[in-house]
Amino acid sequence: MKYTTMFRFTALTISWLYCAALAQAGQVVSQTERDWAKQALEQEQTLTTQGVTSAPNSLAVLYFNNRSGQGKLTPLQKGMAVMLITDLAKVEQLRVVERVRMQALLDELDLGSSGLVATESAPRVGKLLGVAKVTSGDIQEGTAQELELSSSILDIPLDQLARQPSAAGALDELFRLEKEILFHIVEYMQITLSPQKRAELKRPLSKSTPALLALFLGIDYSDRALYNLAAKMYKQALAEDPSLAMAKSALQELKDMGLIRSEEVAEQGEPSEPAVESQGGISTGTVIGVGLGLAAAGAGAVYLLNDDGGDDTTEQAPAEGPTVTDIPFTTPLSCAQGGIRFQFSRDMDTSVGQVDINSPSGFEASGGWDGDYYFSWSQNYRWCTVNCEGGCTLTVMLTDFQDTEGNTLSGTTTFSYDME
Repeated sequence: MKYTTMFRFTALTISWLYCAALAQAGQVVSQTERDWAKQALEQEQTLTTQGVTSAPNSLAVLYFNNRSGQGKLTPLQKGMAVMLITDLAKVEQLRVVERVRMQALLDELDLGSSGLVATESAPRVGKLLGVAKVTSGDIQEGTAQELELSSSILDIPLDQLARQPSAAGALDELFRLEKEILFHIVEYMQITLSPQKRAELKRPLSKSTPALLALFLGIDYSDRALYNLAAKMYKQALAEDPSLAMAKSALQELKDMGLIRSEEVAEQGEPSEPAVESQGGISTGTVIGVGLGLAAAGAGAVYLLNDDGGDDTTEQAPAEGPTVTDIPFTTPLSCAQGGIRFQFSRDMDTSVGQVDINSPSGFEASGGWDGDYYFSWSQNYRWCTVNCEGGCTLTVMLTDFQDTEGNTLSGTTTFSYDME
């Protein structure tokens, strides 16, 4: 029986290595990846006691940590991993974990909300993914308004952490900074690239930082099953860079999987609700303000994506205070399980702010910051039957929230929702 269990786990690992060698085919975490993640955790005890020999050239790229204090850089946490995985998968000598497979495991480990793996947890995640090495990094604010990216590689069998040279530059040079990190990793893995392969790897995913950030936001929304929002972000990315193939294929993937309707893929027209409403979406009339704050010369541009499918890039005069947009996880909200995300138009002071909830007695929710502010809940069936049978109302008031310059919220700060 011992050998049968080990054989099953080894076969699972070999199957993963084959799949991970393929180019990144999609951004939606499917049931196949979720089943794999669940089985990996079920087999973890076998992995711990008997071990699995991983190929020395197998690698997982974990999400980066945003330590800059700037909320606008949060999309880079997944974005850096997306770019690195896409490039590293092109190196034939490497076996790289697909991002959706890693995301499925993080979801199974209850790390999916932020996707961040603590240093002490990285060896466990690497073993579950069946790799010999994991790499991650930090996003920091450098001098003179520069962005600094640092990375490190953990050798799991040797339990050794190797810090890599950092890359620094303006945010508009994001595509160049990623390439510096990429080639440091390739060099550490002792891989010799042909001139043709090196030239291929130098080609950027996109030279448009606004397009890249919109793409990364779309991928994050997709991971949270907010497919309607994901589609909007992919369209925004294509508006900034029509040649961004990953955004185009990700948008088409949502349509092919029936997660959005065909109208949402069209260049014009009002987006409709996603086909899988129970997994997320927004109501008609919602305006998504993506505070990317980017322009080629550092001008403060705010990129707005409206529900009519149009894109508008204008330089906005600063408001008296930051504004907030609410994004329910589902429409309508479920009493049993759900949540709401609040996006702010400026970088916020995360040490202040209070959320007051008016709901049936006994309703419990928890929340926090992960770039945006969110809170979620999970009530038992009996509580919902007693307190919310036939529907009930949830009212949320945001008070004492401030941006990093001390300006309090302006505009709407009280939101009401129907729960079923």
